[in-house]
Amino acid sequence: MDQTIYDVFKGLLNNKDMHDVVLKVDGSTIYAHSLVLASSGEFWKQCFYEGKNKDFYSFDSKNQKWTFEISDLSKAHLLDLLEFCYTRVPKLRDDNVVRTFKFCEKFPMEVMKNHCGEFLAKNITENNVMEILQEFKVKSLEEQAFKYLAEDVAPWKKKDLFVGCQDPELITKIIKIEQIGAPELFVFRRLVEYGKDLCKKEGMEENPENLKSVLGDYLPLIRLDLMTRKEFSEISKTMLYTIEQLCDASFKTLSNFDCKKHPISRGPPIIKKERMKILHMSANGQDWCENTKKSIMSTGISQITMINAETQTPTLEEMLKHHVVWVNSCRSFHNPQEVGDRLASFVEAGGSVVICAAHTLRNDNAKWVMQGRLTTGGFLPMSKGALKQGKRSKLGAIIQKEHLIVENVKKFEGGRFSSRILGQPTEGAELIAKWSDGTPLILEKKKGERYGVVVVLNIRPPNSDLDRKYWNKKTDGALMIANAVEYAGGESKLKID
Repeated sequence: MDQTIYDVFKGLLNNKDMHDVVLKVDGSTIYAHSLVLASSGEFWKQCFYEGKNKDFYSFDSKNQKWTFEISDLSKAHLLDLLEFCYTRVPKLRDDNVVRTFKFCEKFPMEVMKNHCGEFLAKNITENNVMEILQEFKVKSLEEQAFKYLAEDVAPWKKKDLFVGCQDPELITKIIKIEQIGAPELFVFRRLVEYGKDLCKKEGMEENPENLKSVLGDYLPLIRLDLMTRKEFSEISKTMLYTIEQLCDASFKTLSNFDCKKHPISRGPPIIKKERMKILHMSANGQDWCENTKKSIMSTGISQITMINAETQTPTLEEMLKHHVVWVNSCRSFHNPQEVGDRLASFVEAGGSVVICAAHTLRNDNAKWVMQGRLTTGGFLPMSKGALKQGKRSKLGAIIQKEHLIVENVKKFEGGRFSSRILGQPTEGAELIAKWSDGTPLILEKKKGERYGVVVVLNIRPPNSDLDRKYWNKKTDGALMIANAVEYAGGESKLKID
């Protein structure tokens, strides 16, 4: 087969033939060519043709060769960068883009630096947003990072979001964002964690007085008047505000209520549950479907489209008209493979999925068990397992007490059946709550930042109105399901009219 220009130039990389540049990195030697490197950035051009930057290399005049000692990149990352120099095809990943960007700033390589900036702008996550804002002084990238903070709840759920930040002005600027992708309480919690870290570094005891001392300039920026009564109560217990400040905030809160008595929030772009569009895929009888629909609608969710998954599998186009797909089964799916394949595509497109696990995630090949990519492609927060039922169980330990799915969920009794799958959290999943016997009850997982979230409620969804063997309707099962659907819908990336 004829070689392409790409193949020819890539073949020259780390090739001794006609090399005149030696790069020493990690105890190894990489061979390169001055003409190629000079065409890739001003730094290299100055070294080879203008005799500048002599502190960075040694020159063998006899053999006309330059030798560089590289300590800013690993050998693997340097080879990735050099591959771009030779082929003009950027080879960027989450694990190399930050160091490559810094290298291209220190040793000017403007084209590659721009590629790094574009990659980062499209791949901002809760794990790199603060580093981007602190390290990369690129206006377009900074704008994308602030946009991410304003539109996504994920960074505000990261406990140590501010921890380690060396730029007090940056934290001030973030707190002052007019609209933010989370409740104001989350901003306060992240600030408190930052204060605790500062106390630790200063060798100070972690108490209200010391926290107020290190957070003095930030605390007034928290908009107490935008909090709900429950959130306000949590704030007051920290003793980080004076009685006068709390009273003033309480007065402002009263002014911020509309005619329906709902407080005006900071305005996170979270879909109101009255407008949230839900597709309920249920492979069950009509009485079961009506029971579960009635249960969740009692919480204020209204736009639910029912699909009988026994007789049809909705197309991806149909799914994409909804923020979230809520799926469960006790009878046969029309096509278990299609269900899993299409739901995986839906999540990849930005939609969210809520699964009531029993019987949907049993570890057998029965037709009521979901198959396909959603179950095999690393999307599920819980592995499949055997079905356990017949021994009463109830809500056990809540691992993430701040999570929106368990908000106001105080009691849940599974009934005589207490149906649940004996699965385990998968890699990358977050366990939110357990059954009283220790079995996972609520889990979530987001495979990628551009994906929707997959939530598993390890229950059978109908309540005791249908049959006393199901979960007790006098407990908070309906709220738990509604919270899960509302949370998942809020994590959806889909824009739906």
